[in-house]
Order: sequence, then C-alpha cells, then structure tokens
Amino acid sequence: MLENMKRTILYTGILSALFFSATSCHYLDVEILDDQKTIEEVFETEETALGALAEVYSYIPGETNWADGSPWTGISDELRVSFTGQNGNVHEINIGAMKADGPLFNTWGRYYQGIRNATYFILHVDDIENWRPNSESIESRRERYRYEARALRAFYYFCLFKQYGPLVILPTESLIASDAPLEEMELPRSTVSKTVQFIVGELDACINSGKLPLSRMEQQNYDYGRMNVTTCMAIKSRLLLYAASDFYNRDRTLELYKNFKDKDGNYLFDYTDEGRIERWQKAADAAKDVIDTHRFQLYRAESTGNVAVDAYNSYREAVQVDWNVENIFAVKDGGWNYHERCVTPQCVNTGCYGGFGPTQQMVDAYFMNDGRLPIIGYEPADSEGNVKAIPNPASNYSEEGFCENGNEDMGYGAGTFNMYVNREPRFYASIAYDNARWISNNWSNTVRFYFDGNAGLKTDGTRRNVSLTGYLAIKLLSEKYNGQTAPANSAARNYVYFRYAEILLNYVEALNEIDFNANQSEIFTYINDIRSRAGIPGYGSGADQIQVSGQDEMRDLIRAERRVELAFEGHRYFDCKRWLLSEETDGGSFYGMNVYQGADNGFYNRVEFEIRSFLPKNYLWPIDVNETYKNQNLVQNPGW
Repeated sequence: MLENMKRTILYTGILSALFFSATSCHYLDVEILDDQKTIEEVFETEETALGALAEVYSYIPGETNWADGSPWTGISDELRVSFTGQNGNVHEINIGAMKADGPLFNTWGRYYQGIRNATYFILHVDDIENWRPNSESIESRRERYRYEARALRAFYYFCLFKQYGPLVILPTESLIASDAPLEEMELPRSTVSKTVQFIVGELDACINSGKLPLSRMEQQNYDYGRMNVTTCMAIKSRLLLYAASDFYNRDRTLELYKNFKDKDGNYLFDYTDEGRIERWQKAADAAKDVIDTHRFQLYRAESTGNVAVDAYNSYREAVQVDWNVENIFAVKDGGWNYHERCVTPQCVNTGCYGGFGPTQQMVDAYFMNDGRLPIIGYEPADSEGNVKAIPNPASNYSEEGFCENGNEDMGYGAGTFNMYVNREPRFYASIAYDNARWISNNWSNTVRFYFDGNAGLKTDGTRRNVSLTGYLAIKLLSEKYNGQTAPANSAARNYVYFRYAEILLNYVEALNEIDFNANQSEIFTYINDIRSRAGIPGYGSGADQIQVSGQDEMRDLIRAERRVELAFEGHRYFDCKRWLLSEETDGGSFYGMNVYQGADNGFYNRVEFEIRSFLPKNYLWPIDVNETYKNQNLVQNPGW
C-alpha cells in the first residue's frame, strides 16, 4: 500500500515542490500555503490525500546504513565501521569531532518537518472531497488516516526525545505560520516529564480511539507497515522504559544534567527518586499490555530435532522472515543493498566492502552454550598492547589453542580458535569469525580475517575498508543475498523496528527494578522464554537452571541478555545511555583481533584498534546552534 501511496506523489507532482518542503532554514519555517489551489488539489481525492499521508510516513528513519545513515550501531560498543574518509561520519563522532555548529546526523529539523506535516494532514483530512468506492465506510477511512498520522507524529517525537532529550512541543490544533510574531515561534523546551506525558497522551489517544486496527493481523496484507494499535503500544513501552531509567532521573543522572534548566529557571530533568518506582510500574504495565493482546509470540523455526540448529534458525529468521509472529512493526524493503555490501567480504565479490566489524567487546558478550557468560574481566595489557580475558570459571570458555573437532551445525571446522567454540547459537547466527563457514547460499567457503587471508587486509594494499576487528556482523544479512552479483542483487526484505522479544525484555527489566523478590517468578518466566528460544539454559532454582542471587545480579543478567538478543538492532547505544554506562561502554579502548598479523604470528590476540572519546555532554545530541540563534527560548543541551 505504501509503495502505491508513494507513487501517487510522483503522479501528482505536487507534494515535493509545493506541499511539504523537505528542506528549510528553520525547523518551523515551512510555508505550506504557498499555493492554495495546489493544497486544495492535494485533498481533492482520497488518492491524492493518501499521497500526502505517504509523505508523512516517509520520515520513518532508515536504519540499515550504519556508516552515514543511522549511526547508533557504529557509535556503540557493538561495531567498528571501517570507513574513515568518505562515509566516515561515524568515525568522526567516535574520535570526538562532533560539534554544535553543523552537528553530524542532525535529525532535529527532519523530524519536526515530519511532525508539522502530520499535523497539517490531521487538520485537513476532513477536506477530502472525492472518495473511492470501498466496503469500508468513508468515515472509518477518514478517521483511520487521521490516527495513522497522529501515531506517526508521536513516533517522531519519540525519535527526537531519545536523541535530544526534552523537546519543543508544537501546537496540535493549528500550525504556527512562518510569518507569525516571534513570541509565537520562540517556543521553549518542555521538561522531560511533560515531553513524555505528551507523547504518551498522543499514543494513548491512538490506542483508545477505536479507529486503528489492533495489529497487523487485522490489516490487509497491502496495509502491512502502516500504523496500528499494537505499534503504538510498542512505542509507548520503549518510551516509558527509557523514561524510568536513571539518566532522566535528576537524583541519579550525571552532574552535568542535574542543573539543566530552561531560561525561566525550571529544571528540564524534573524526574526524581520520588516517583521512580511508579515510573517503572508504568513501563511494566505498558509492556504487559502488549503481551496481553496475545497477538505476538517468539518466532520459532520449523523443528529439526536439533536444539542448537533450531535456536540458530529461529533467531535468524525472527529478523529475516517478513511479517512473522514476532514482528510488531516493520517497514517494507528496508533498503539493504549498502548494508549487505558492507557485511560481505571482498573474497565473495570485489563489489563488496566487508567493513562492518563487530568489536571484541561484542564478541565477548555472547553466552556459552551452557548459558553462562564467558568472561568476568580482563588482564592488564602487556608491553605489546595485547589483552587477555579472565575466563568465567563456571563456564566452559577457553581462548587457548584450537579445537580438534568442528561443529558443522554451527558452521566451524576443526582448527577453529577456541574463543569461538561452544558458544550459544545466537553467536553463530550473528558473527562471522575466522574459519567460519560463510553464510551465503551462493558461496560456501570459510572466511579468513588474518592478514592476507581471503577476507583480511592484503600485503599489496589492494583491499581497503575491510573489517578492522577480525569479524563481520551477519545477523541481518540474508542467506539469500547473492554476493557473487553484488552490488546489483540485493535481497529485498523488511526492516523490523519493534519485535516481541524486546517487549519481554522491557517487561522483565521493569519488574526487576520494581521488586526482584516479589516478581522473581514472572521475571524468570519471560526471560527464560527468550533463552529457551536461544537454545541455552534459563535462570531459576531447578537442577538445569542457573541460580541468581538478587536484584543487582538479575539487573546485570537482564542487561547482558538484552545486549545479545537485540544486538545490531539499534538498541545498545540508547540502552547504555539510559543506564548511565556510555562513558565506560562507548569511550576508551576498543579491541579486536590483530588484523595486521598472519594466522601464525599474532592474529589471535586482542589488540586495541581505536580509542574513542565519549564525554558527559555526548549523552544528548547538540541542537544546531543556528536553531538556538533563531529561537532565543531554545536552550542548548548541556556541554555544547
């Protein structure tokens, strides 16, 4: 449906030029009424109005280009983007080159354009004159379109909130004209509580309206990817989880944000410990509301009778199979071509880059097949910069030597470094490591990341932009992608924004913060659902379960589970921020295998490939200083 809607824009030739301007020198400077006749034409028919709604949908962010499209994976501790020249914006952020004058990945104006466009559509949907024949009533369609735009508007506010913090809330019943007096245009930022309250109120209005389908299951297949009730519920769940977290709590946040005020002296971070448990309860309730719709479940692939293989297939297919039972909200054809080229090594095809390399920190985060974390710490670096891990004595982890027997089911052969042996199925479904069988159905060789290996740097310097960590992130790479014909043959599929596993993790995190002892049974039930699907033992007091000592340990384990289950899906950067861990996780030394050495002379050592800069001010993105010059009431984020 959305594809047809977007084609409508091309047919009319109206929107991009005269209706919803995509560029502006101010985030309020959109002159929608330049041509009244054109506006009337836009809402003359249902078809042209749907073109306007498609324009509102077009602001949904793309998340597959980690180099210069969506930075969140590449600036977290999950990934090293190899590109430092052209398409090197992620690298610039990681070395501390962000500035408030022309900030990188600046979405402030873009999302506010989407918000204003949504409001304009809401205010004018009543103007549609000519409706197509349809079994659904005109009134039902009109209201459904109105609430789709309203839900999108709330989503764009949430996207702004997670990047910039407290927001400017625009009027919902009218638009500020571009020639309005300054006092109407110079709106101040709302507090965190008012920002969250506003977004939740908008989402609740959509949820309770009775105008949107409950879920994709109640939509026609050509309407998949359009807003519905459970999508609004999922956005609300994530928003309230963030809002309950320590970063937004003035009693717990960093010193830099404790005195963050507007120009009238009001605290913009106005949450305190007084309402902390109540906020976690709201987060728990929002997640449970999604669970209680009984519309979703963890995806499980068809059983083969092999627990590890079933777990591997289930985890990969959860984000690969379009519109499966775990998908709450996705967009059609996520634009995968560039992503696939960046996670496919050049030995498969010279048109590929192979430059999205997971960090050693991410590799070390995956559990063992016995369900335990492999590492409890690291030894100090030696004189050559090599670092060794301290194995968890309760696990079966080792990083000494090479295995005698491979595991065909998990894709490694004899002679594989023991660091990669006996790991959980999600590891093998997500990470390409040295001596791993490549994932493509069209190229079945193993990949070698050491110097002069088939996926590594070359002596003659002909390979550039390859992985600088000794790994590639293959979780989102389709096995159907034919790298042999890259870059032309992209495996078209959806990009999943919300899936059921996240909701379960939201729920158990909130329950643990409320009261581990009181909620222990329910916490174990839902986190163990995820671990069961992953093919590893769960938590509890049973003989085959791993015991947990209390709330603090459970908190660490929930965070570890979230890190692995949701890896490379855009969560980690924002999770570490809300947990106040970013200076530790996203700054300092980053490690990988020594890709400048051969297999026999040092490749299998952890070495530092980069030192990243993450300062307290980086917890919130800078607003472009030009916006603060134009709006004297728009205070800048602290430190910028």
